Amino acid sequence: MNTILIADDDIAIRRTLELHLTEEGYSVVTAANGPNAVEVALEKEIDLMLLDLRLSGMDGFEVLGQVKERRPELPVVMITAYDDMQTAIEAIRLGAIDHLGKPVDLDHLDQVIAKIFDMSALARKGVTFCDSADPPFEQNIMVGRSRSMKEVYKTIGAVADSRATVLIQGESGTGKEMVARALHFNSSFRNRPFIAVACASLAPSLLESELFGHERGAFTGAHRTKPGKFELAQGGTLFLDEISETSPEIQVKLLRFLQEREFERVGGVETLKADVRVIAASNKELSALANAGEFRKDLYYRLNVVTLFLPPLRERRDDILLLVKFFLGKMREETGKSVELVTQETLTMLQEHSWPGNVRELENTIRRAVLLSHGNILLPESLHLEGEKEQERLALTIRPLHEVEREHIENVLIYTGYEKKRAAEILGISRPTLDRRLKEYGLE
Repeated sequence: MNTILIADDDIAIRRTLELHLTEEGYSVVTAANGPNAVEVALEKEIDLMLLDLRLSGMDGFEVLGQVKERRPELPVVMITAYDDMQTAIEAIRLGAIDHLGKPVDLDHLDQVIAKIFDMSALARKGVTFCDSADPPFEQNIMVGRSRSMKEVYKTIGAVADSRATVLIQGESGTGKEMVARALHFNSSFRNRPFIAVACASLAPSLLESELFGHERGAFTGAHRTKPGKFELAQGGTLFLDEISETSPEIQVKLLRFLQEREFERVGGVETLKADVRVIAASNKELSALANAGEFRKDLYYRLNVVTLFLPPLRERRDDILLLVKFFLGKMREETGKSVELVTQETLTMLQEHSWPGNVRELENTIRRAVLLSHGNILLPESLHLEGEKEQERLALTIRPLHEVEREHIENVLIYTGYEKKRAAEILGISRPTLDRRLKEYGLE
């Protein structure tokens, strides 16, 4: 039985929540002030904390900070009458997993609690979701404490055991395959196959054979019958990466499989069935492609049962330090080379970079920096961020418009031997206009 701590100095609210959550089957303990809330959270086996912002003795933010410092894994939901943006941002920044306003909607609270415990169960089953300040390096770990990443964790926890089709949308390098693996390896069918297919890397004819298999003699070079990925993934998961790149013919076959769970091999007549969960991913907006007629709408609707949007790294910059720490640990495990310190200048550069390649680009940057570093400090000169040199070059050439115009007029005058009539013709302006410019720029 999960235990929930209610920390609120209003006895009526405390009692209402206690009665409701007890009826829902939870074990409940309470605290009436800040110091008592910290004591209970740290000394008892608590699975979730509902924390009021306005507490006597110590406000909710102070309680949250102290609890998260000692028990970073404990989920905390902040509850406050001040349901404004700044309060929400500060609560999430300090480590709260969610933020609810007063009066508390009990149905909504039940949904939030259920999702949190789903996420906790998911973490215990396999893939770790790390939102602590010092992430350990482990295999199959998703790192992030930003609000957007916690929403991703919640969705994974909610649908992992479902056989429903999942569509993962996000830019290249955001970790779509990692999410697909998390969905599979934390499901009840995790001992069944997980097979990934990069749809963009194969020609349409090869992709069709790869997915559905082919019969002997179906085409030149088909010397034997070959089962496709749908057959090989029986009972498990088939991950279709960059599904937007599939041809219309393959889209028709995929649609039929999702509707009927059946298909034929290339060159075959026998109808085969497979119990396979399909997870698709795309770095393009499939709804926009469908509306533009570049992707089948009916297939899009079949794929769009559950959709996960992965945020680009530039939209979750608060996770960058966490990711840097994680990748430094990963490099230590892989190479034996230990880089323990990150200078403030280095961190500033990492946080200000646009990261068009997202988390994958950050990992490669850290890998290269560790290999090039001398000693145990990550210095700015080791980063070699793409685009920096181009930005520096542009910074040197970017000048006010009047300076560029003055220089150009002077160059044209030199070219024409100071023949104003010809210079005006080349510049595409009248002679009086040129005279005004010469006077304005002191070129007379």
